[in-house]
Amino acid sequence: MRTSAEVVAVLLFDEHELLDVAGPVQALTMAGRKWNFRPFKIVPVAPRAGLVETRSQLRIEATKELEDVRAPEMILVPGGYGARKAATDERVVSWLRSAGAQATTVLAVGNGVLLLAKAGLVDGGDVAAGADLAELVLEASPTTRVDGEARWRAWEKVRTAATPLGAIEAALDIVEKRLGKKQAAELARHLGVPWVERAATDVAIIEGG
Repeated sequence: MRTSAEVVAVLLFDEHELLDVAGPVQALTMAGRKWNFRPFKIVPVAPRAGLVETRSQLRIEATKELEDVRAPEMILVPGGYGARKAATDERVVSWLRSAGAQATTVLAVGNGVLLLAKAGLVDGGDVAAGADLAELVLEASPTTRVDGEARWRAWEKVRTAATPLGAIEAALDIVEKRLGKKQAAELARHLGVPWVERAATDVAIIEGG
C-alpha cells in the first residue's frame, strides 16, 4: 500500500454544485481514517484563489490558483450551471487539458463532463451524462460515447458521473483501486450508499435506479 498521500485537485468555479464536491471528497477523505492514514490530500484550485460561490448559497475557498497546481495525481471536476460557463474559459480548459493528461485519475460530475470533453480527455471513450448534456458533449467531442442510463462510468483513468450519488460510487471505485475491496465496502456501508464491485473489465457500469 502506498504510504504518501495523492494530491487531488478539486477544480472550483462560480456556480458549481456543492454536493458534486462534498460527496466524493467525503468518501476520499474518510478512507484510511481507521489507520490514522490520509491517502488523499485535497487541494481546491480555481482561476483565482479565494472564496468561490456554489449554487447552494455557500462558498468554498480555493487555496491555490490553477498555475500553482500543474501536475496533481487526481482531478475532481464538479458540475452545476457554472461548469458550462467554465467550459468556455480557455484558461480553465487549457489547465485541465494539461493537468488531466498527466493525472492518474480524473473524476467529473454532471456538467463537469462537458469540461472533460472540451479538454479532449474523453475522446473515443465512454461517459455517463444526462440527455440534456449529451448533445453538448458530442459537439465538443464527437467520438465520445454517451451513456444516458448509468449513474457513473469508468473508462481508462476517467470516471464520469451523471448524478452526485454516482460521483460517490465512482469515488468508492477509486478507493477500491487504491486501498482494496474491503476498505471500499466498509466505507460504502458507513456512508449508506450502494456498492457494486467493479466489473472485470476496465469499463464499470452501475445502472440508474
